[in-house]
Parts: sequence; C-alpha cells; structure tokens
Amino acid sequence: MPVMFFIYGGAFTMGCTSDVTAGPFYLLDDDVIIVYTNYRLGLYGFLSTQDDVVLGNAGLKDQLLAMKWTKNNIALFGGDPGKITIFGGSAGGISVGAHIVNPKSAGLYRAAICQSGCSLTYINTINQNNPRQAAYDYAKYVDPTISEKNTTAEIRDFLQSLPADVLTSAFAANTRSGISIEVEHEDAYVTNLSFPQLESGNFNQVPLILGTTSSESLSFYGLLGGVPIINTTAVNFDLDVTNVIPSDLILLPDINATHVGTIIKDAYVGSNRSFSENWAAVLELTSDRMFVKSTLKQAEMQSIFTPVYLYQFSFQMINLPPVTGIAGHGAEGAYLFSSPLTPLLAERDVLFSKRIVRLWTNFAKTLNPTPDSMDPLLNLTWTKVSRASIQYLDLDDDLAMKPNRKEKEMAMWNDVYYTYGQRPIIGF
Repeated sequence: MPVMFFIYGGAFTMGCTSDVTAGPFYLLDDDVIIVYTNYRLGLYGFLSTQDDVVLGNAGLKDQLLAMKWTKNNIALFGGDPGKITIFGGSAGGISVGAHIVNPKSAGLYRAAICQSGCSLTYINTINQNNPRQAAYDYAKYVDPTISEKNTTAEIRDFLQSLPADVLTSAFAANTRSGISIEVEHEDAYVTNLSFPQLESGNFNQVPLILGTTSSESLSFYGLLGGVPIINTTAVNFDLDVTNVIPSDLILLPDINATHVGTIIKDAYVGSNRSFSENWAAVLELTSDRMFVKSTLKQAEMQSIFTPVYLYQFSFQMINLPPVTGIAGHGAEGAYLFSSPLTPLLAERDVLFSKRIVRLWTNFAKTLNPTPDSMDPLLNLTWTKVSRASIQYLDLDDDLAMKPNRKEKEMAMWNDVYYTYGQRPIIGF
C-alpha cells in the first residue's frame, strides 16, 4: 500500500504524534498507510553553536532517521517502500522542504506535500537570530557568570549538566528555535541555503503539492489577542516603514531601507494611505511575508524541474466560531486528521474532508491528485503549475482552478529581492 509519512508542526518548539490532534482515520479510509514520527524540539532539537561542537538540526536528523527506518521496514507492515510521500504543515512543511533540498534524504520518498511552509519559508528559522548567541543566552540565564570567554564546548558541557526542567525554563525565557546552517562535517545535515539549490535544480526532484490558507496570519493574531495586536502591528508599520521589510531580505550596503520599505508598503496600501486605516492589508502583508510569497516562489522555481500542484485553502469550518469566513494557518488539519478537538459535525464539513483526503491520497498513490477527472467526489482536473501560468486549486465548498491572485505582489517581491537584496538569497 502507498505510505504517507507525516511530520507535525509547532514552530519547532511544540507538537507530538497524537490521536488527539492528528488521528489517522480519515486518511486510512482511503487505503494508505500512515507513519508518524516524534522528533526533538526547542533547545533539545535545534541548539547550535555554529561549529562542530553542537552541530544543530538534531530534530531534522531525528526525522531523517525515521524516514530511513520507514524505507527499510515499511514492507513488513504492508507498505510499499517505493511509494512513500512525506508531508507536513507549518514547521512540518518547512521540515519537508528541508528534506526536499537535502541530498542525504534522496531516495527515501517519491513525493512531497508542504502545507503552509516550504523550503524557502524563513519564519521559523534562527539563522538571522544568531543560534550561537542563543546557546550562550540559555547558559547565561542559568549562570550569569558565563560569558563569551567560555568556549562552545564549555557551554555544551554546562547545558548537558542541567536538569531538563531547568533547560526548559531557559528555553522558555529565550525562545529561539529552528533550522540553522551547519559547518561542513561528516554528520552535518543542512550546509546549504535552499534558494540556490532550487534555482539550480540541485534538489530531490520529486512531484510536489504545496499551498497556504487564504489568511495565514489570522490565526496568529487570534492567538496573540486579535484586534489590539493587529492595531499595534499597523502602528509599527506606519511609524517606521522599514518594519515591513522581511528579516530574510538582507539589503545591499548602499541601499536605502526606507525606499525599499516604501515600495513594499505601497504594494499593499497605496502611496497615500496607512496600515492603521486598513487592517486587511496588515493581514495580507503579514501572511505574505510569513508563508505565501515563499510558497509561490517555490512553486514557480520547482515547476521548472518537477510536477508542482499549488493550492489555497479557503474553507471555513462552520461548527467553529466564525472569524471572517476565511481560513487561518493550519486549517487543513481539521479535515485531514480525525480529532475530538475539531469534530466534523456538519454534512458540509464531512464532504469537504472526503475531498481533501481524496486529493492527498490520490497523490500518494499515483503522483497525480486528480488522476480521474470524472471522479464524482472531485469532478475536476488539478492543473500543474508552469512559469507561464501559476494557477492554484481553491479548496473551498466548490473546488475550482483560479489564476494567481498575488501576481502584483509577487512582481514587487521579486523586484525587491533581486534588485535590492544581497546574494545568495537566504529565504523568500
């Protein structure tokens, strides 16, 4: 049977394999085998001293080990080792993206699905936040006498000597977690940036489904307090236009940051308007910065080399309190995974779940999410992305192919990254 290997999200700081949040039963109904793996998180999974003392990315290496185990053993469970699809959402999607561009994972899977996170998504990485400094900060939190005069080996030994609850408290006080670039070493896993690899075709060229929700940042503002946080973000953007510049856009030395910030601002609210009077633009910009632009860019770049299917998840669950009738970050999970936290109580929800499960499992089985355009459950053909036509499947009550709704914004982002940004490009 085809195999679907799931990597959970949670900003590389939380999450686990649990029936409570990710029950397999919807997917199992479509005759696939599901494999879950836990992996180390937070300080335990992504601590790095940016040398060969603490390499970093231990959590990714946990995933890699589980992928190797699955390849070698899944036949004993009735699975086909030649038909493995890796998939995940948020940090799980970013993890899948990391495996796509990593030669050490070549041959362990034949297809991939990235949900709200991909190879180019930078939001959950710590490259820009100095992971070496983070290691020192954790140690200083426990012992203020520690300084940069201590070697990284001393920092490692000190952290290893601490009880788990103390380490957890140190991490909670200085939360920084995610994928980092490692020094070249026999056990290194991430030694190259993703953008140049996708650009050159130097990646594992497997078919890919990837996409985002219609309003990614809506979930984050809801978690952080909603309207007051949106207003604070809007005010920050208006007070200093350079605040709209993504952290992965490293400007060339002679470039005026205010000029670049103004270009970005004007693409979302116009030249004579403010974010404070257009909160919808705040949601659009923050969604694009976090997940959408990286997803669209990877779809464009990877489609040169492999089949790519792009989606937007727009379906609003009706048995949850409505927000704006649009879908926030992670909304796919309620329909792919059975969970008592998000029961499908309405007939509309059940039907939609069957549809998205069918698309995902079709892809795992045949490398094509719509191999039968006459399938009465779907009744469509999901068109592949091409550079000439970046169409997406809108996952809503009515499944429909639609043209790229971010064409103007992506033209702007391409301009600022290629014209004003340093090479190599870190993320997108």
